[in-house]
Amino acid sequence: MVSSIPNSDKIDRIVQAILQTPTPENSQPWKIVVGENVLEVFHSSERAKLATFPDDLSVLGIGMIAETIELASSIEGLAAQFTFLLEERSDEHPWLRAELNTVDNLSPTPLAPALFLRHSDRRYYAGGSLDDSVFQEVRQEAAAIQRANLYFTDKYPAEYLQLLKNADLIALEWPEFRDDMTRWVRFTDKEIKQTRDGMSWRSFLRGNPNWLYYWRSRLWWLASRLGWFPQSLLKLESYLFDDSSELSPSSYDDGAGIGCITTLSASVEDLVAAGRLTLRLWLLFNLRGYGFQPITNLPAIIYPQRLGTFKLPESLNHLVENGYETLQQLFGFSEPELPIFCFRTGRANGEYPAIARTLRRTEHVSYR
Repeated sequence: MVSSIPNSDKIDRIVQAILQTPTPENSQPWKIVVGENVLEVFHSSERAKLATFPDDLSVLGIGMIAETIELASSIEGLAAQFTFLLEERSDEHPWLRAELNTVDNLSPTPLAPALFLRHSDRRYYAGGSLDDSVFQEVRQEAAAIQRANLYFTDKYPAEYLQLLKNADLIALEWPEFRDDMTRWVRFTDKEIKQTRDGMSWRSFLRGNPNWLYYWRSRLWWLASRLGWFPQSLLKLESYLFDDSSELSPSSYDDGAGIGCITTLSASVEDLVAAGRLTLRLWLLFNLRGYGFQPITNLPAIIYPQRLGTFKLPESLNHLVENGYETLQQLFGFSEPELPIFCFRTGRANGEYPAIARTLRRTEHVSYR
């Protein structure tokens, strides 16, 4: 039974949960407008440039936000009624409107406590198996959401690992992609404190900082500031990739396996469903002590390429040739399913880095 309009403290806590919702490269391309019992979410296409080929990944993000609002509202004894405004998308109009009302005797949903635990974990994992009980839970979550499918594999064939490396290489060799990506890299504590967004390379470390990581980060800081990316630097980055900070595709076999979420089409309904599923799986894995690392470069290229919504530079086409077919063979999905989100998971190794939960902007929230 709906009894009253929620108080502002409850709304503020829901807004804080929204701020924790993941976005590609931590670009946070959202503006949240808060009314008496209504939340409106606007999109910033300039901030989301890297994530949009065209803007389907941002629609996926709206699905994540809707799931976040629903879970956070349940903690506050509130019910959320959503209106998705995604057919004619622009920055001038909201993409999502959520009306919140108090409901008597409403209990928090089981995944809600994980909202402030959730984050990416790129470290080495302490093993894991697709036979572990958490995978039965995530499959049940996937079965409950229509219009999106979930696949797992614990195999790492050479052609798949090469495809992952090629997708990373495209991110470095395609100037438009690379230049936009590097503007989200935060190399220093000062940059982190000033922006509260982007990717902190410090949080990717496996243990204590070392001279190789420090040298690598300084080199990339200088190159990005000067707009100077000679071929020799790209080759050097590829050489150091295994031994400095982020894991390379050749070291993904330390956990339980790789997951892939697909949509049945590029429709708004399918993308929102995939976003909801992605967030629920992320929360569930973290809640059960499993790490979760998004693998975004590959699906971000193959998904729009399959749709024909963008074209790579001619010189880079060979790097992902037959990419869709390779993923299809590995995960076993059928046409016309579209791979929209991939991730690596395994048992978490020790405590999560505290910094992973600190990089969140607050100035993009406004009140009526």
